[in-house]
Amino acid sequence: MRRSARTLALTGATTVVGALALLSAPTAQAAPAAASTCVTAAGTKSFGRGEISLCPQSDGTTRVTGWVEDLLPGNGWGKPDGRCAGWWIEMGAKGGRVGPLVCPHFTSTHETTYEFDYTFKPEAPVTGARLNGFTA
Repeated sequence: MRRSARTLALTGATTVVGALALLSAPTAQAAPAAASTCVTAAGTKSFGRGEISLCPQSDGTTRVTGWVEDLLPGNGWGKPDGRCAGWWIEMGAKGGRVGPLVCPHFTSTHETTYEFDYTFKPEAPVTGARLNGFTA
């Protein structure tokens, strides 16, 4: 009986020491998240200005957020320029596509600033964006 009590005490002490050693051991750290692969751009030109952020999502879509402002809204097809201000989204070798636009001369409210937040599925990875004037 005495022997088994001693064995239990030693086993208990070993368990406590082992647990303390585990607590003091360096823990494995999760790998840091990969650097953001978002594409961002900002621009100001004579006809407009704005900012855009294009962030790939885990489902294969890209989230597009930002704003664009038409600085020369005109009344369409005339002076000062009558074009739309917007973003051209570049997609590598696939070329690109027209992104968010603001065309105040084609809306009843004639808003010159457009804030956007939407997703789309690009044909190829997004590589850039540039502010552009578009004739609509």
